[in-house]
Amino acid sequence: MKKYRFVWIDDNAQKVESFRPSIEAGPQRGTASATVEVLRVRKDVIAELEVHSEKWAKTPPDLIIIDQVFNVPVPLGLRGSSVAHLLRKKVPRTPMVCVTAKLDRPEMIDQDDLIEYIAVFPYTKFETYIEDLYSIARDFPKLRTPGGGIRKHLIGALKAPRRDRDDLERVLPEEFQDRPHSSTEHRMGRWIYNVLLQRPGFLYDDLHAATLLGLTPAGFLKVGDIFEQARYSGVFNTASNPRWWVSELQRVLFEHLAQDAPDTPQLAGRTLAGVPTSDYSKCYVSRVTDPPPEAVVYVDATPGAARKVVRREFAATHPTDVGILPGFETSLVLKKRPR
Repeated sequence: MKKYRFVWIDDNAQKVESFRPSIEAGPQRGTASATVEVLRVRKDVIAELEVHSEKWAKTPPDLIIIDQVFNVPVPLGLRGSSVAHLLRKKVPRTPMVCVTAKLDRPEMIDQDDLIEYIAVFPYTKFETYIEDLYSIARDFPKLRTPGGGIRKHLIGALKAPRRDRDDLERVLPEEFQDRPHSSTEHRMGRWIYNVLLQRPGFLYDDLHAATLLGLTPAGFLKVGDIFEQARYSGVFNTASNPRWWVSELQRVLFEHLAQDAPDTPQLAGRTLAGVPTSDYSKCYVSRVTDPPPEAVVYVDATPGAARKVVRREFAATHPTDVGILPGFETSLVLKKRPR
């Protein structure tokens, strides 16, 4: 069993201790565990960081968890993102993530601060992200590029299908140039976790994958073995929240069907062996399975809103969508019906 070493920097020791047992126990698969070292933030935090960072520079931890907002008086109004920025100079090979209670109130956080972290997690649901912590600690070293060729190295770390590699290289942020910078690995990790894995386009989650095949998630689960080679196995993959290469889902689907199978994947997926009509996806608005719904939408624009599948005519661009990103799909929300 792999043993990791995590460091947690926070001003609330009680909160840290409430999560420590679950984090140290590791993911449910039991393939890894960790020890959690705690650096409690006090008035003399800068002096303590100086001492600890020297130690961490010699024996880097596998992951650093930082609270964003400290509720104790600290010099210069120090925030977690400031700590992350300072520590990166000492431990550039260690990924840093944030855990905060302020995510449900975006106005309380300067969004520019959050770029200092690979990922940002809410305290209220932190235990559901334990496998994510381990996947980041496990895979961050794979992003290290000894020399040039950063873009090709990154695509290799993603284990992208051959047909997607050229498109991926074209859509990678321009900042990933062939001359590595001290923060290159951090920026690559942040893009993978927050863009590639979160925004549908090259990859789909279970709900998007099922909808692509015209099925409910339960129906997709029944035929999941067929699509095992389409499962994403690159950097930061997790068993509890898998992703699927869209191009591979379609390739595998039509390889398993006869030549006269329907051309659209929503209809073709329904012809797979062992799929009853009860597993056909149903439009949330029209309440019918035919024609199949092809869009996944949030029911409203509030954070954490539920998702449903609908016909594209019932979907609208989400008001918080950042705009069109080449290679990625627009985030959608349920279209308001006229009164």
